[in-house]
Amino acid sequence: MNKQKKSLGMFTLSMISVAAVLSVRNYPSMAEEGWSMILWYFIGSFFFLLPLALVAAELASAWPQEGGVYAWVKEAFGIKTGFMSIWAVFIENIPWYPTVLSFMAVTIAYIFNPAIANNHIFVGVVMLGLWWGLTLLNFLGPNLAARFSSLGTILGSIVPSVVLIALGITWLAMGKPSQLPAFEMKEILPAKFNLGVLVYASSILLMFAGVEMSGYYASHVDNPQRKYPKAMLLATLLIFLLSVFGTLPIAIVIPADKISLTGGVIQVMDTIFTSLGIQWVTPIMAVLLVLGGVALMSAWMLGPLTSMAPISRAGFLPPLFRKQNKHKSPVGPLLVQGVLSTLLILAMVFIPNINTAYWILTSFTTTLLTLYYLPVFAAVIKLRYTQPAKPRPFKIWGGTGGVWIISGIGFIATAFTGFIAFNKPDSITLFTSMEYLLVMMTGTFIWMVPYLIFRWIRRPGWKVDE
Repeated sequence: MNKQKKSLGMFTLSMISVAAVLSVRNYPSMAEEGWSMILWYFIGSFFFLLPLALVAAELASAWPQEGGVYAWVKEAFGIKTGFMSIWAVFIENIPWYPTVLSFMAVTIAYIFNPAIANNHIFVGVVMLGLWWGLTLLNFLGPNLAARFSSLGTILGSIVPSVVLIALGITWLAMGKPSQLPAFEMKEILPAKFNLGVLVYASSILLMFAGVEMSGYYASHVDNPQRKYPKAMLLATLLIFLLSVFGTLPIAIVIPADKISLTGGVIQVMDTIFTSLGIQWVTPIMAVLLVLGGVALMSAWMLGPLTSMAPISRAGFLPPLFRKQNKHKSPVGPLLVQGVLSTLLILAMVFIPNINTAYWILTSFTTTLLTLYYLPVFAAVIKLRYTQPAKPRPFKIWGGTGGVWIISGIGFIATAFTGFIAFNKPDSITLFTSMEYLLVMMTGTFIWMVPYLIFRWIRRPGWKVDE
């Protein structure tokens, strides 16, 4: 029976990580960096993605019965810190969802008329329609949502990445001009190293977030000590290569100052399909990209919400946050999330410069993700000391020194990325640097205020004895 349970192979485990992380939506923001995108992708892959995957594997294999970041952080630092971490990822999704929805809305415009991609009313209506459609889908339960996410990831992320790579090769083979300079090793380094340029690196954390999902499967693998590191190395290489070669066509075809952060992917596809005389393929790819965006959102939507239930039962959240329907879907948190995201979508529609709105929302997401991940990297170290005898089917090699190195790299990379996110990108001219810093500090604090309020006003009646 045990053999049947532990049946996941190295390749399958790798694909779980690839599916949880890879998203073509992130390519345009990195394409603006030119050849230096290779450096940023490398840093993100091997200084954040790989350490996080290994840390999550050890934690999940030792505490699989509860699973999830909340259980790991609570085990190391107590329920209050576990609540903080989960609230950060729950609330970071609120500003993150509109960034994905805006990408999808602009992509949908190419199905009908690319010109309406700049119509904020059209973008807003489509964003709201997609948002509530996906919310209702998740009302039907996690099993249906999971199956949809798996299929959508393949069709909407992996397939478009491969198509982008093929189109980039075709563009160059046709003798079309490249917006990138001739490749030289020195081109990998950014032209300048000021904070305005480094801020683009903050999107790397968001880009590679989610790989911890594969850690939940570590206890379902034969010989995880040997297979899991190999699987994560393979996944990291695949994500790195698909990201680099999927981003390059955007940088090659579109000038850096003309790249749309919300529509850069379909923008490149439409340009190349038009030059080949097969523009009719553009709407097909647009549908796939939208499918990928919906699948990505669906994969993230239920996980943090289901983690709110044990926090509610422990008395730190009102009973609404543990309310489920007959499909075991967390309808209470879904409705709260739905209303908050709707308000943010409407606000985003009325901001004149959508690229500015996109970057600010992405930066909020990054600072909140920092609060989510830092306790995870710290937890694996503390638990090595406080619970050294706990069985760990997968264990980061090298003893306490090894876990300090692996977790330390991830912790420092995460902290640095969070710091960078508070600095104004060069492309944003709506605010001064000081104004942007104040916006980011105030906004991040406001997103976390409900966590502090819930801790302050908690009532004995909220707790459920288990």
